[in-house]
Amino acid sequence: MKAAWQQPTHNFDQEKLVSFWSHKHVAYICGAGTFGLHQMLITPYGCAGRLGSLVLDQPLAPSPRPEGRHCLYLREGKCLACVKSCPSGALTPEGLDKQKCYSYLLEVDTYYNDLGTCDACGKCAAGGPCAILEPGD
Repeated sequence: MKAAWQQPTHNFDQEKLVSFWSHKHVAYICGAGTFGLHQMLITPYGCAGRLGSLVLDQPLAPSPRPEGRHCLYLREGKCLACVKSCPSGALTPEGLDKQKCYSYLLEVDTYYNDLGTCDACGKCAAGGPCAILEPGD
């Protein structure tokens, strides 16, 4: 049996802002959830969490894909809590400006440079109604 994995963070092209391996896309392929406007994976339990992935070369029965979307904005055209929570203004109803978001993260990292790497945020996903869900919401 063969397996593949990738470190949880900092595995992306810093110019193109494209990941070499996306844990959230692996989870999506496995049927774990759907994407929200904020481009986070929203599972039946929400999006306030951390994903990791391990890919095996073993045949497994597929998990059923979720029906519909968990994101209230993409499902019903209302909510936008993630847009309101975005401190950089990079997230709008039209989508995410990755360059603007990453520039903000680098500013945060510079400000907190005594703490090690701090180029993370997640405020768009942390406080809205999709952060923590009860299965079936």
